[in-house]
Amino acid sequence: MLKEPLLHIIPIEELMESSIASFQKEKTFSSDKFKKIPLWKKLLHERQLKKQLSNLLDELEPYVPEIRDHIESRSETSFPAQKEVKTLLVEFLQEMDKRKLLFDQPFLNYFISQGYMDVAEEFLFRARKEDTGLTDQEIFQALRNVWIMNSLQLYWDIPLQLTTPMYAYSMLYPYTDNLLDDPDINDRTKHEFNHRLAKVLSGETVVSNQITEKRIFSLVEQIKSHYPEVTHPEVSESIQLIHKAQVESLLQGKTEQLTEEEILTISFFKGGTSVLADAYLIKGNLTEKEMDFAFQYGAILQLLDDLQDKKEDEASHNQTLFSIKNTQESNDKEIRRLISYIFSVNIENASDNQNTTLMKEVISQCTLLMVMQAVGDSPEIVSRSLYKELESYSKVRLTFYNELQNKMKVFLEQ
Repeated sequence: MLKEPLLHIIPIEELMESSIASFQKEKTFSSDKFKKIPLWKKLLHERQLKKQLSNLLDELEPYVPEIRDHIESRSETSFPAQKEVKTLLVEFLQEMDKRKLLFDQPFLNYFISQGYMDVAEEFLFRARKEDTGLTDQEIFQALRNVWIMNSLQLYWDIPLQLTTPMYAYSMLYPYTDNLLDDPDINDRTKHEFNHRLAKVLSGETVVSNQITEKRIFSLVEQIKSHYPEVTHPEVSESIQLIHKAQVESLLQGKTEQLTEEEILTISFFKGGTSVLADAYLIKGNLTEKEMDFAFQYGAILQLLDDLQDKKEDEASHNQTLFSIKNTQESNDKEIRRLISYIFSVNIENASDNQNTTLMKEVISQCTLLMVMQAVGDSPEIVSRSLYKELESYSKVRLTFYNELQNKMKVFLEQ
């Protein structure tokens, strides 16, 4: 029999209600928050970025065979030229910061100095060691969550490190998401898996003969060993909440049409609980203010994902706030509201310390860049006026983000 989950310590209803209300009241973004960049300067930035990237790729070229062999071997140890490759990447990012090619503030150098690359390196080695069957894309999916947790560590002035709960929770993503998103797995099998996982999350022992399930249950056990439910019930509850949210999000892929209110509720629940769990796994317990920020940070990231995946979601009939919008006017409205929400969540207040203030600016600028990149990738979804307005604030033309990404993709696929 399934134990009743502890869904009463975290004020999830209040978090949902206040976050959605905050998002819905945002109508537009204030242009005084942004500095317009003239076209000549955008073109200059693009030329400099192209040159720097070209130089980097040329310098990395001799190491490509060694890097490829290392990746394919799934070795958990470093390769001989790893130090040289890392130095080249660091110098590239530092030069981008120095020339202010993407951001006015030296965000990239700050991340490097705080240990972002070191944590990523440690995570990659551990992931490859523990599961040689994961693809690079799946490992990067998990690493992305580690980076989000790292940003929370910096936000709360906690030294960057990769803890066991951080690793285990991040690794759950490729396993659970891929299983639940797999069109070749029928609904009954997914339902049975979710039921068994819910039992494990609520503290029951479940024996499984399936390799993926055993791995998932093992990762959950790693979290519970570090944060026993008896001493950290909120941590246990936060993991149960994100699981519940993932299950409810399956409704977005059903043929039954959801209302916009239902879609927004699912999106905020899934995104908010995801980063809320990140936060609990970092700190063990949270204040109301910390819960509120983590939840809204997660909601922002979920909405950004939905914006970036608009075309794919439309093709697969997955119902999100952006995939159900079919006019430029309606897309404009939601994108403007999202940008306004990003900056309202990250508004500076008197109690913020230097680190918190910096990280709010980092999150605001990086998420705004993600909006710009999404619009640059699909300019037809917005009006010409919004496109020109967003581009006026960008360091480069919006189409250039995709060009940069493609250059890197071609190099990595060599």
